[in-house]
Amino acid sequence: MKPPALTLLLLLSTLAAAQRAPLIGIFESSALDNGNNQGQPGIRVLFHQSGRLWRSYNALCQDEACLKTIPHVFPPTTAWNLIKDGKPVAMVIANTPAAYRFYSEIGVQAITNPAAVAHLEPRPTPDQPDPPHTILATTLPTLHDPDNWQPAAPFPLDVTHVRQTFHKLYPHPKNCTQTTTNAPSNYHESTITDDQIAPGSSYVSNKNWRILEVTLNGYLCDGPPDDAWINHWFAISPTGQVQHLGRLLRLAGAADFAHEGHSEVLFQIEGGNQAGYTLFYDSFTHQTQAPVTHH
Repeated sequence: MKPPALTLLLLLSTLAAAQRAPLIGIFESSALDNGNNQGQPGIRVLFHQSGRLWRSYNALCQDEACLKTIPHVFPPTTAWNLIKDGKPVAMVIANTPAAYRFYSEIGVQAITNPAAVAHLEPRPTPDQPDPPHTILATTLPTLHDPDNWQPAAPFPLDVTHVRQTFHKLYPHPKNCTQTTTNAPSNYHESTITDDQIAPGSSYVSNKNWRILEVTLNGYLCDGPPDDAWINHWFAISPTGQVQHLGRLLRLAGAADFAHEGHSEVLFQIEGGNQAGYTLFYDSFTHQTQAPVTHH
Protein backbone atom coordinates (compact mmCIF):
# COMPACT_ATOMS: atom_id res chain seq x y z
CA MET A 1 0.00 0.00 0.00
CA LYS A 2 1.34 3.43 -0.94
CA PRO A 3 1.86 6.00 1.85
CA PRO A 4 -0.93 8.65 1.97
CA ALA A 5 1.49 11.45 1.00
CA LEU A 6 2.65 9.51 -2.08
CA THR A 7 -0.94 8.73 -3.04
CA LEU A 8 -1.81 12.45 -2.86
CA LEU A 9 1.21 13.38 -4.98
CA LEU A 10 0.27 10.81 -7.63
CA LEU A 11 -3.31 12.09 -7.70
CA LEU A 12 -2.10 15.68 -7.96
CA SER A 13 0.17 14.75 -10.87
CA THR A 14 -2.64 12.95 -12.69
CA LEU A 15 -5.08 15.84 -12.26
CA ALA A 16 -2.47 18.43 -13.20
CA ALA A 17 -1.78 16.58 -16.45
CA ALA A 18 -5.50 16.60 -17.24
CA GLN A 19 -5.76 20.36 -16.62
CA ARG A 20 -3.91 21.74 -19.61
CA ALA A 21 -4.98 25.38 -19.43
CA PRO A 22 -3.94 27.08 -16.18
CA LEU A 23 -6.62 28.03 -13.68
CA ILE A 24 -6.58 30.82 -11.11
CA GLY A 25 -8.31 30.38 -7.78
CA ILE A 26 -8.27 31.85 -4.30
CA PHE A 27 -8.35 30.15 -0.91
CA GLU A 28 -11.22 31.26 1.34
CA SER A 29 -11.32 30.07 4.93
CA SER A 30 -15.11 29.85 5.20
CA ALA A 31 -16.36 29.72 1.63
CA LEU A 32 -18.87 26.88 2.04
CA ASP A 33 -21.70 26.60 4.53
CA ASN A 34 -21.47 23.36 6.49
CA GLY A 35 -24.68 23.77 8.45
CA ASN A 36 -23.18 24.83 11.79
CA ASN A 37 -22.46 28.51 11.02
CA GLN A 38 -18.72 27.83 11.10
CA GLY A 39 -18.04 27.66 7.38
CA GLN A 40 -15.78 25.23 5.56
CA PRO A 41 -12.62 26.27 3.70
CA GLY A 42 -12.68 26.04 -0.05
CA ILE A 43 -11.05 27.16 -3.28
CA ARG A 44 -13.00 29.66 -5.33
CA VAL A 45 -12.38 28.99 -9.03
CA LEU A 46 -11.90 32.41 -10.62
CA PHE A 47 -10.37 32.38 -14.10
CA HIS A 48 -9.20 30.06 -16.85
CA GLN A 49 -6.84 30.87 -19.69
CA SER A 50 -8.23 30.88 -23.22
CA GLY A 51 -5.51 31.57 -25.77
CA ARG A 52 -3.76 34.68 -24.46
CA LEU A 53 -6.82 35.89 -22.57
CA TRP A 54 -8.01 35.18 -19.05
CA ARG A 55 -11.72 34.55 -18.74
CA SER A 56 -14.10 34.13 -15.84
CA TYR A 57 -16.82 31.49 -15.84
CA ASN A 58 -19.60 34.15 -15.89
CA ALA A 59 -21.55 31.91 -13.55
CA LEU A 60 -24.45 33.79 -11.98
CA CYS A 61 -27.84 32.54 -10.84
CA GLN A 62 -31.16 34.36 -10.75
CA ASP A 63 -33.09 31.69 -8.84
CA GLU A 64 -32.50 28.79 -6.49
CA ALA A 65 -33.15 26.16 -9.16
CA CYS A 66 -30.02 27.39 -10.94
CA LEU A 67 -27.92 26.50 -7.88
CA LYS A 68 -28.48 22.82 -8.71
CA THR A 69 -27.34 23.06 -12.33
CA ILE A 70 -24.60 25.69 -12.34
CA PRO A 71 -21.93 23.45 -10.72
CA HIS A 72 -21.55 21.77 -14.12
CA VAL A 73 -19.92 24.99 -15.40
CA PHE A 74 -16.86 24.37 -13.23
CA PRO A 75 -14.27 21.57 -13.35
CA PRO A 76 -15.46 18.65 -11.19
CA THR A 77 -12.13 18.04 -9.44
CA THR A 78 -9.03 20.21 -9.34
CA ALA A 79 -5.53 19.80 -7.97
CA TRP A 80 -4.46 23.10 -6.45
CA ASN A 81 -1.16 24.44 -5.18
CA LEU A 82 -1.68 27.17 -2.59
CA ILE A 83 0.81 30.04 -2.58
CA LYS A 84 1.25 32.80 -0.01
CA ASP A 85 3.84 35.56 -0.46
CA GLY A 86 5.41 33.55 -3.27
CA LYS A 87 5.88 30.43 -1.16
CA PRO A 88 3.91 27.16 -1.38
CA VAL A 89 1.87 26.48 1.75
CA ALA A 90 -0.27 23.46 0.76
CA MET A 91 -1.30 21.06 -1.99
CA VAL A 92 -4.98 20.14 -2.01
CA ILE A 93 -7.63 18.34 -4.02
CA ALA A 94 -10.95 20.16 -4.26
CA ASN A 95 -14.29 19.03 -5.66
CA THR A 96 -17.17 21.01 -7.08
CA PRO A 97 -20.32 20.08 -5.13
CA ALA A 98 -23.32 18.52 -6.84
CA ALA A 99 -25.36 21.61 -5.90
CA TYR A 100 -24.76 24.91 -4.16
CA ARG A 101 -26.83 26.04 -1.19
CA PHE A 102 -26.24 29.79 -1.51
CA TYR A 103 -25.46 32.24 -4.32
CA SER A 104 -22.20 33.24 -2.63
CA GLU A 105 -20.91 29.67 -2.95
CA ILE A 106 -21.05 29.59 -6.76
CA GLY A 107 -17.61 28.64 -8.06
CA VAL A 108 -16.31 27.27 -4.77
CA GLN A 109 -14.80 23.81 -4.59
CA ALA A 110 -14.73 21.86 -1.33
CA ILE A 111 -11.29 20.80 -0.13
CA THR A 112 -11.16 17.06 0.50
CA ASN A 113 -9.05 17.47 3.65
CA PRO A 114 -10.19 20.78 5.20
CA ALA A 115 -8.42 20.13 8.51
CA ALA A 116 -5.06 20.41 6.75
CA VAL A 117 -5.73 24.03 5.75
CA ALA A 118 -7.88 25.17 8.66
CA HIS A 119 -5.31 27.65 9.98
CA LEU A 120 -3.94 29.11 6.75
CA GLU A 121 -6.09 32.23 6.94
CA PRO A 122 -7.95 34.11 9.71
CA ARG A 123 -11.57 33.11 10.00
CA PRO A 124 -14.36 35.70 9.94
CA THR A 125 -15.14 37.45 13.22
CA PRO A 126 -17.83 39.97 14.20
CA ASP A 127 -15.21 42.73 13.93
CA GLN A 128 -13.89 41.42 10.61
CA PRO A 129 -16.66 39.48 8.86
CA ASP A 130 -14.78 39.43 5.54
CA PRO A 131 -11.05 38.90 6.17
CA PRO A 132 -8.67 39.54 3.26
CA HIS A 133 -7.98 36.61 0.95
CA THR A 134 -4.32 36.56 -0.10
CA ILE A 135 -3.57 32.84 -0.56
CA LEU A 136 -3.42 32.27 -4.30
CA ALA A 137 -4.45 28.96 -5.85
CA THR A 138 -2.91 27.68 -9.06
CA THR A 139 -2.99 24.49 -11.10
CA LEU A 140 0.67 25.05 -12.01
CA PRO A 141 3.43 23.48 -9.89
CA THR A 142 4.73 26.86 -8.71
CA LEU A 143 3.97 30.57 -8.85
CA HIS A 144 6.42 33.44 -9.07
CA ASP A 145 6.09 37.19 -9.42
CA PRO A 146 8.63 38.16 -12.11
CA ASP A 147 7.52 41.80 -11.92
CA ASN A 148 8.40 41.74 -8.21
CA TRP A 149 5.57 43.93 -6.92
CA GLN A 150 6.58 45.40 -3.55
CA PRO A 151 5.09 47.88 -1.06
CA ALA A 152 6.70 51.29 -1.46
CA ALA A 153 6.11 54.89 -0.48
CA PRO A 154 4.18 56.64 -3.27
CA PHE A 155 6.10 58.99 -5.54
CA PRO A 156 5.01 62.60 -4.81
CA LEU A 157 4.43 63.24 -8.52
CA ASP A 158 2.23 60.13 -8.72
CA VAL A 159 0.11 61.44 -5.85
CA THR A 160 -0.28 64.76 -7.67
CA HIS A 161 -1.32 63.09 -10.92
CA VAL A 162 -3.71 60.69 -9.19
CA ARG A 163 -5.35 63.58 -7.35
CA GLN A 164 -5.80 65.40 -10.65
CA THR A 165 -7.43 62.31 -12.15
CA PHE A 166 -9.65 61.90 -9.09
CA HIS A 167 -10.86 65.51 -9.41
CA LYS A 168 -11.88 64.79 -13.01
CA LEU A 169 -13.74 61.63 -11.99
CA TYR A 170 -15.52 63.29 -9.06
CA PRO A 171 -15.49 67.08 -9.50
CA HIS A 172 -18.31 67.73 -7.00
CA PRO A 173 -19.10 64.70 -4.82
CA LYS A 174 -22.26 64.82 -2.75
CA ASN A 175 -21.81 65.71 0.92
CA CYS A 176 -23.67 67.26 3.86
CA THR A 177 -23.13 70.62 5.52
CA GLN A 178 -23.02 68.94 8.91
CA THR A 179 -23.27 65.49 10.42
CA THR A 180 -26.89 64.67 9.71
CA THR A 181 -29.06 62.37 7.65
CA ASN A 182 -29.08 62.38 3.86
CA ALA A 183 -32.03 64.76 3.86
CA PRO A 184 -32.34 66.67 0.56
CA SER A 185 -31.95 70.03 2.31
CA ASN A 186 -28.49 69.09 3.62
CA TYR A 187 -27.29 66.80 0.82
CA HIS A 188 -25.50 68.85 -1.83
CA GLU A 189 -22.60 68.98 -4.25
CA SER A 190 -19.31 69.85 -2.58
CA THR A 191 -15.88 71.11 -3.55
CA ILE A 192 -12.95 69.00 -2.40
CA THR A 193 -9.30 69.86 -1.83
CA ASP A 194 -6.19 67.87 -2.70
CA ASP A 195 -5.49 67.24 0.98
CA GLN A 196 -8.80 65.39 1.32
CA ILE A 197 -7.63 62.82 -1.26
CA ALA A 198 -5.38 60.80 1.02
CA PRO A 199 -2.92 58.22 -0.35
CA GLY A 200 -3.02 54.76 1.21
CA SER A 201 -1.43 51.51 0.08
CA SER A 202 1.17 51.81 -2.65
CA TYR A 203 3.16 49.25 -4.66
CA VAL A 204 5.82 49.40 -7.35
CA SER A 205 7.07 46.74 -9.80
CA ASN A 206 10.51 46.24 -11.28
CA LYS A 207 9.00 47.40 -14.60
CA ASN A 208 8.37 50.77 -12.89
CA TRP A 209 4.60 50.34 -12.90
CA ARG A 210 2.95 51.65 -9.73
CA ILE A 211 -0.44 51.11 -8.14
CA LEU A 212 -1.81 53.52 -5.56
CA GLU A 213 -4.86 53.50 -3.31
CA VAL A 214 -6.49 56.79 -2.31
CA THR A 215 -9.47 57.62 -0.10
CA LEU A 216 -11.47 60.84 -0.04
CA ASN A 217 -11.86 62.08 3.54
CA GLY A 218 -14.39 64.46 5.02
CA TYR A 219 -17.75 62.75 4.52
CA LEU A 220 -20.27 64.31 6.93
CA CYS A 221 -23.50 62.46 6.22
CA ASP A 222 -24.92 59.65 8.34
CA GLY A 223 -26.06 57.50 5.43
CA PRO A 224 -23.95 55.36 3.10
CA PRO A 225 -21.49 57.43 1.04
CA ASP A 226 -21.50 57.95 -2.69
CA ASP A 227 -18.82 56.25 -4.79
CA ALA A 228 -16.38 59.13 -4.38
CA TRP A 229 -16.02 58.58 -0.64
CA ILE A 230 -14.78 54.99 -0.71
CA ASN A 231 -11.31 53.71 -1.53
CA HIS A 232 -10.09 53.87 -5.13
CA TRP A 233 -7.08 52.30 -6.84
CA PHE A 234 -5.07 53.73 -9.72
CA ALA A 235 -2.28 52.36 -11.91
CA ILE A 236 0.56 54.63 -13.02
CA SER A 237 2.58 53.58 -16.06
CA PRO A 238 6.37 53.98 -16.37
CA THR A 239 5.69 57.13 -18.42
CA GLY A 240 3.38 58.59 -15.76
CA GLN A 241 -0.02 57.89 -17.34
CA VAL A 242 -2.75 57.36 -14.74
CA GLN A 243 -5.49 54.74 -15.07
CA HIS A 244 -8.40 54.30 -12.68
CA LEU A 245 -8.65 50.62 -11.73
CA GLY A 246 -11.77 50.66 -9.60
CA ARG A 247 -13.19 51.16 -6.14
CA LEU A 248 -13.67 48.98 -3.08
CA LEU A 249 -10.62 46.96 -4.07
CA ARG A 250 -8.13 45.08 -1.91
CA LEU A 251 -4.90 43.69 -3.36
CA ALA A 252 -4.94 39.89 -3.22
CA GLY A 253 -1.60 39.27 -4.91
CA ALA A 254 0.50 39.34 -8.06
CA ALA A 255 1.93 36.36 -9.92
CA ASP A 256 2.72 34.92 -13.32
CA PHE A 257 -0.32 32.66 -13.47
CA ALA A 258 0.57 31.25 -16.92
CA HIS A 259 4.39 31.09 -16.65
CA GLU A 260 4.73 33.53 -19.55
CA GLY A 261 7.32 35.80 -17.94
CA HIS A 262 5.14 38.64 -16.63
CA SER A 263 2.85 39.10 -13.66
CA GLU A 264 -0.90 39.49 -13.45
CA VAL A 265 -2.38 41.53 -10.58
CA LEU A 266 -5.38 40.19 -8.67
CA PHE A 267 -7.72 42.33 -6.57
CA GLN A 268 -10.53 41.29 -4.26
CA ILE A 269 -13.67 43.44 -4.62
CA GLU A 270 -15.24 44.36 -1.29
CA GLY A 271 -18.60 45.37 -2.69
CA GLY A 272 -21.10 43.88 -0.26
CA ASN A 273 -23.72 42.13 -2.38
CA GLN A 274 -21.66 42.80 -5.53
CA ALA A 275 -18.27 41.46 -4.51
CA GLY A 276 -15.78 39.29 -6.35
CA TYR A 277 -12.32 39.48 -7.91
CA THR A 278 -10.73 41.44 -10.75
CA LEU A 279 -7.62 40.36 -12.64
CA PHE A 280 -5.48 42.90 -14.51
CA TYR A 281 -2.90 41.76 -17.04
CA ASP A 282 -0.83 42.79 -20.07
CA SER A 283 0.32 46.03 -18.41
CA PHE A 284 -3.22 46.82 -17.23
CA THR A 285 -4.58 46.86 -20.80
CA HIS A 286 -6.84 43.87 -20.08
CA GLN A 287 -9.01 42.94 -17.15
CA THR A 288 -11.60 40.32 -16.29
CA GLN A 289 -13.92 39.99 -13.33
CA ALA A 290 -15.30 37.04 -11.39
CA PRO A 291 -18.37 38.31 -9.51
CA VAL A 292 -19.60 36.97 -6.19
CA THR A 293 -23.22 37.69 -5.28
CA HIS A 294 -24.98 37.10 -1.98
CA HIS A 295 -28.63 37.46 -3.04
